[in-house]
Amino acid sequence: MIYLVPECAAALGDDTFWIWAQREFPNSVMGAPTTITKDDVILQYSTMGASAFPEHTIALLWELYPEMKAMHVDPGGVDGRIATINQCSTTSARRVVASPLMIPYYEQPGKTIDILPLAVDTDVFQPYDKAVMRAKYGIPPNQRVGFWSGTEHPMKGFDQMRVYAAQHPEIFWIVVWTYPWARGNSQGHLNFGTVPQRQLAELMSCADFYLSCSRLRPFYMTEWEAMACNLPMIIPSGIQKDFVPSANPREDVFRLHWDRRTAKGMWLDYIAKFIASKQ
Repeated sequence: MIYLVPECAAALGDDTFWIWAQREFPNSVMGAPTTITKDDVILQYSTMGASAFPEHTIALLWELYPEMKAMHVDPGGVDGRIATINQCSTTSARRVVASPLMIPYYEQPGKTIDILPLAVDTDVFQPYDKAVMRAKYGIPPNQRVGFWSGTEHPMKGFDQMRVYAAQHPEIFWIVVWTYPWARGNSQGHLNFGTVPQRQLAELMSCADFYLSCSRLRPFYMTEWEAMACNLPMIIPSGIQKDFVPSANPREDVFRLHWDRRTAKGMWLDYIAKFIASKQ
């Protein structure tokens, strides 16, 4: 049995890794086990703390709190979260990150860290007809259109987006906030607060580029989704990211095995080898 132990499986109703894994991974259930057998595996989100069954647990170290602290974009209060993450990391048999850029923040003597993709639904996030989508959302057909998405958290760089927008007044902006209550602070011509994934992909398809203003190095899931929609990435800060996106970023998503079809095989192979190693 594969036990899936998230902090929150899908707060916004999205088809997240957890919902996808429960649907696609054989013999998978949501929730922590109370008893365990030798063939059971636990995929545990790092903020859930120490594992009750260390020999059976794979810690999913996806949070960026350690980098936030190191890069001084910590608004306060993350030390407790980092301590909880470290408990999960040190009490798990295996540890997984989604980006090699995260490895330095989780290194421990004698323990390896593996890299596996979170995976993008490339069937939902794909390029839709730009002219049709712009007509649907009332966007000027011939204007240059930029896209930004995120929260007010300093790590998302909304302040940098405002600067870039002021420097390029000719650009029509689509802004999608992760949370609906932040919408009133938006800079865009079209402002949204939390939209379904299909609509998010449609809005991305209206744009000519994605403005990546993050102060942290790994690409966020929204940025991977934008690349799956074949949106070129503009990174005004020049910060080092996971890779330099090409002129056809959707091809990069497949090349790096971040599509769900490929990622599913990678995850199941990893889990199978983990089970075999415990025999």
